[in-house]
Amino acid sequence: MKLSQLSILFILLFIHSFVQANPLKVGSWMGNLNLQNTHELIFQFEVDPNQKITIKNGGEIVEMKDYQIENDSIKFYFTNFPNYLIFKVDPLNENKLSGYFVNPDRKKHSRIEFKAFFVDDTPVIDIRYKHENFDGKWQVTFNPNTEDQYPAIGKFEQVNNKITGTFLTETGDYRFLKGTVINNELKLTSFDGAHVFLFTAHLINDTLRGEFLSGNHWKTDWIGVRNNDFTLKDPDSLTYMVKDDFKFQFKNLNGQNYVYPNQQLKGKVVIVQILGTWCPNCLDETKFYNELYDQFHNDGLEIIGVAYESPENFEDQVERIQRYIDNKSVPYPILVGGRASKTITSKDFDMLNKVSSFPTSIFINKDGEVVKIHTGFNGPGTGEIYEEYKIETIQMINRLLIE
Repeated sequence: MKLSQLSILFILLFIHSFVQANPLKVGSWMGNLNLQNTHELIFQFEVDPNQKITIKNGGEIVEMKDYQIENDSIKFYFTNFPNYLIFKVDPLNENKLSGYFVNPDRKKHSRIEFKAFFVDDTPVIDIRYKHENFDGKWQVTFNPNTEDQYPAIGKFEQVNNKITGTFLTETGDYRFLKGTVINNELKLTSFDGAHVFLFTAHLINDTLRGEFLSGNHWKTDWIGVRNNDFTLKDPDSLTYMVKDDFKFQFKNLNGQNYVYPNQQLKGKVVIVQILGTWCPNCLDETKFYNELYDQFHNDGLEIIGVAYESPENFEDQVERIQRYIDNKSVPYPILVGGRASKTITSKDFDMLNKVSSFPTSIFINKDGEVVKIHTGFNGPGTGEIYEEYKIETIQMINRLLIE
């Protein structure tokens, strides 16, 4: 008994000293998230000599903050979101980790089981199977044959059994997806610190039939057929004015009232950005708006953000927004809208028919007239669609500044 107790104490002391000194083995790791006890979401991450973690999520690199030691566990927060990974190193095998991905804003299903294994970084091409070709454009329906069905476009690029792409919907894209093809089975994933997305499907005759899982809290079916001519509704047509005047009042981060319109913005071109700091599509749009502001602010462009956040009280909402501004060096003001809710947002902006998506942007000319309302945001994961939208927006801002 005494020997057993001493052995346990020795192992605990070893864990503590190891974690404090150098918690993670440097190199490539393969992470595994257990979704709804039925599926695995696989992702790759790197640990550098300074113990920094970066996740490879399709076409983007997701950086994490410095680690924290919490009892005998290691905790890494995501840079852009309040979510984190918390785990332990296997005391008998430094190549294994186990713990959870945690979203503290969720009241239910806030934890997803996480495991990881140290791997060789040599890429492996699977040549055992004859892979179907999923490359190209697909007309997709999520929640098919229900009242909640909605359309999307699947855009995929495939090399051997590796596949990347995204889904475009009428309220924005599903960002960077990557995955594999084995025989006639497609698997695509996204793990960016906010999204925990897994898409699976089988090609049956000419139709993709599959499931879409979002974390542990949501699952639906989807179907897809090839259709190069399929289009979605114009994102500039979904939200529109139902009253004559566009005006609002919110508090700034200092708790002072900010009223629009105001004298400081008279004769300016203005973009009002409705967003949430929890929203990856909003983050993509904010990065673009940072570029717009730098390019056109001296010529008369102003951008005003109104953020709707997960915390209930004002102080915590301010903290989230301030962190967002600091992390992304946002040069324009972001006001405090309130709780993250499309119902609340639609009530606040009751001069619009509705706010159906975060983000939503309202473009206003020098005379204070709303000239365009853009619902959602298709970001860099959509490739040429994103680049075309940037060009069109820059041209429009140029035109509004000259008029």
